[in-house]
Amino acid sequence: MAKLLYYFPLDNLVNNDIVNNYKNQVQSGLQNNALNVDFDEYKGSYLNFKDKTQLELTFKKSIGKEGTLINFFFNYHKKNSSEALNLITIGDKILSVIKSNNRNAVSFKSNVRINDEDFRIRENHWFNASVYYNSSGNIELYLTDDNFLVLKKALISFNDAAEDQNIIVGGNKDGDRLRIADLSVYNDVSKDEIENLVNTSIGKHLTLLSKSTLIDTVSFALSNNSAFDKLVIENDPKPLSFELLPGEMTIERQDNSAAKLKVKKGFFQYSAVQTNKTEESDDLHISFSFKNQNTENINLTAVLNDLSIVNRLDQERILVQLEMYNITLTKDEFSKTYTKSQPLIIDKVFEIMDIRGENESPFEVFILGNDTLYNGTANEAQTIRLAISNTTELDLKLSENSGFRITGNFFTILENDAKQTNNTKLLEHQSFTTIPAKPKSTDNDFLCFQKEYLLKKGTSIIMEISGLKAKQSAPANPSGAYPFYLEYKNIPGYRNGKMKFHIKTGKIFYSL
Repeated sequence: MAKLLYYFPLDNLVNNDIVNNYKNQVQSGLQNNALNVDFDEYKGSYLNFKDKTQLELTFKKSIGKEGTLINFFFNYHKKNSSEALNLITIGDKILSVIKSNNRNAVSFKSNVRINDEDFRIRENHWFNASVYYNSSGNIELYLTDDNFLVLKKALISFNDAAEDQNIIVGGNKDGDRLRIADLSVYNDVSKDEIENLVNTSIGKHLTLLSKSTLIDTVSFALSNNSAFDKLVIENDPKPLSFELLPGEMTIERQDNSAAKLKVKKGFFQYSAVQTNKTEESDDLHISFSFKNQNTENINLTAVLNDLSIVNRLDQERILVQLEMYNITLTKDEFSKTYTKSQPLIIDKVFEIMDIRGENESPFEVFILGNDTLYNGTANEAQTIRLAISNTTELDLKLSENSGFRITGNFFTILENDAKQTNNTKLLEHQSFTTIPAKPKSTDNDFLCFQKEYLLKKGTSIIMEISGLKAKQSAPANPSGAYPFYLEYKNIPGYRNGKMKFHIKTGKIFYSL
């Protein structure tokens, strides 16, 4: 039965506390220290080797006996295309990326596997490599990318029964880049366990990295909806609650205890109260208030208001990195103070649930009456009225956050940009009386309701845009039907979305 013998979050091997913790198992030495720790939105923390940097791990017990499996993650960029790029060296066996017949290939102790129909080795792409010592004295190489097991059998297999005590990472030429994360050593791995271990357990860690921290019992929690154990995306965002979970440790806090959450691709979006702007952020800073907290051993908690989740990549899970500083964690004889320059780092994956509603539009939109702007020499300001019809089988309760705006790539056909003017109104369909709405601004060009509005099924509201003038016809903007979009947001039960309509320019044949 496979057992995890060693686990090294390699990004932390530059931290002396981590190295000292592992000294009874392995010693490490670093040469040509031109490396840094970086963070990837899919993989988490990794060690970035630059140029000739080399890391050597020397195990107290030999590796390479029957049933041992060595696993690690890598991502590379090879500037020197004619040279080999070394990933790791196990004893005298070098695993590297080379060029063979002008194609990328992977080589392990002079055994080569070239890119073919079933196998692709690509730059700037995360892979998982597993080196297995089987019962017959053979060494086998398996490779997994973030989508599938490249082959269910070994890519390379050769006979070598020697046992080794050291692994070397990196040591490449100037300009080459190697990214390495999470080296693990398993023992007692049987032949029939490899596929499941590599393809299921290890493969998932490409996107489900747990954490990289010295203290395994310490974790953190994020929640924005008490009804679910996931991060929830909804039309009306709720405050995000943060909690540091010390596990078996004791927290000794300071008045300036703080934290930073890192998530890539603008996953967090917050409203800055002072500037009334909505901004996206990769980093989220957390400070703590200790009022009415009389003990030092409680969990650290904070509530973040004016925050929402945008999930632009439509991911089902997201990797969040916590940097915690200005605290001390203690257990028995162990005590460690984490500072801003040397923070406690924890990576954790959170599942995401989207409850914004159906992925379809509750509306139909069309231009009521005249849909053409005259673009002749004597063109005058004109008005366009969009009918927005509720096509659902239910009445829609539109809140103060519900709103509409016009977007598109062809505002250049207008003498005045409709997005930048306050000439937009919401009207009742039949009476054309004004529906109270919040004025648009440069920071929020959605036209939102001032108070809750009930749009009954089968009925419509009108969005009126006045003061529109088309530029005179020219090769750059000839007469024609130009596409625009009516965007809507925060419609209860429905995702935010948009619908296309067309504004024509040319001779007017009909006018309301």
